[in-house]
Amino acid sequence: MRSGAFSLVFGLTLCILSLASASGQETRDTAQESSEALRVFIDCRSHFCDFDHFRREITFVNYVRDRRDAHVHMLVTTQRTGGGTEFTMAFIGQREFEAVDDSLLYFSSDTDTFDEVRAGLTQMISLGLVRYVARLPTAERLEVVHEPPDTLQPMPQADSDPWNFWILRIRVGGRISGEERQRFSSGNGALSANRTTEDWKIDLWADGSYSKDEFEFDDGSTLTSTARNMSTGAFVARSLGARWSAATLTLVEASTFLNLDLGTVIGTGIEHNFFPYSESTRRAFTAVYVLLFRSFDYEAETIFDKTSEIRFQHTFEIKYSARQPWGSSDIGLEVRAFVDDPSLHSAELSGSLNLRLFRGLELNLNGALERVKDQVYLPREGATEEEILLRRKALGTDYRYRLDLSLSYTFGSIFNNVVNPRFR
Repeated sequence: MRSGAFSLVFGLTLCILSLASASGQETRDTAQESSEALRVFIDCRSHFCDFDHFRREITFVNYVRDRRDAHVHMLVTTQRTGGGTEFTMAFIGQREFEAVDDSLLYFSSDTDTFDEVRAGLTQMISLGLVRYVARLPTAERLEVVHEPPDTLQPMPQADSDPWNFWILRIRVGGRISGEERQRFSSGNGALSANRTTEDWKIDLWADGSYSKDEFEFDDGSTLTSTARNMSTGAFVARSLGARWSAATLTLVEASTFLNLDLGTVIGTGIEHNFFPYSESTRRAFTAVYVLLFRSFDYEAETIFDKTSEIRFQHTFEIKYSARQPWGSSDIGLEVRAFVDDPSLHSAELSGSLNLRLFRGLELNLNGALERVKDQVYLPREGATEEEILLRRKALGTDYRYRLDLSLSYTFGSIFNNVVNPRFR
């Protein structure tokens, strides 16, 4: 019996190895046949970058897993516009295309569907790759097709925009869930309006949320816990040239977590970018100073014997961010303190790193360390056990920290062309 089972396993193993060998030969033949095609490495972290879709639709290039194997490293960066997203596609030439670089822009609207944004990106990527393919023998298999519009439609101009660049959003939502002895319900809503131009950035908003949790214990008793949060405000920023900006902020808020029945914030600040703002999708090095007037009206008396108070607070932040072919990085330091009592302060050092160490090996690091000495809102009576377990009240602490670390290594075939969605 044992000998027969061994023979069966051995036979199945030989069959699998035979199929794998044949498949490997087929893959090698296919790779050899398409070796003249342009090799492309797509470097995009936006959720709109559907790599399967790109590979299905753009079939005149070879896709590779590592940028060092590519003729073209396509780096996609994004930044928010007034009513959508700006995608910057940087085509970085490598090997025989060294120093043959290009850049294209694609703008999407918040009203576009996922498929519309994906289709627009696919078209722009195709256009950007054509200039490189045109220099290879595979160019003779390309054909340029132009579909003229029925009528010429000029691009909309600012003076023809009836909304004058204003974008409005309304959101209402809720959730109900539970089981025999637990019930959860929550509701939230938000209203916002923003206007973004080259000189101005204006954000107006109002949002709020309410949640209620109910628990039934073995002795028949019940626990009900509620939480509410609300904020409404206005933020206005003004461009002061290629590297300077100024801003004002007004905010009214309430939060059971922060023991805040009503809080008011009025502030002004200035920002300097050591690089031109036009390079912000690839690199930015900013220094920000903000002075705030703050009014607190607490739900319960605080550990400083206050039921209400008025304070001035200032904040300084310096931050560097980069998105380059080797990966991406962000590091920043923010220091906050009350003007009348600098001992009430906090400082946070945070950063993230995505680094391609060498072929196939990638390091991801994300973390923050914060010193906390400014929790003036903590209630004198503290938090109950239920509030601690349900995270309904902030707890006193001298520090906070977080760290995420991952290391990945990929090896094997350099090609990444095939899409197989079976059993997805």
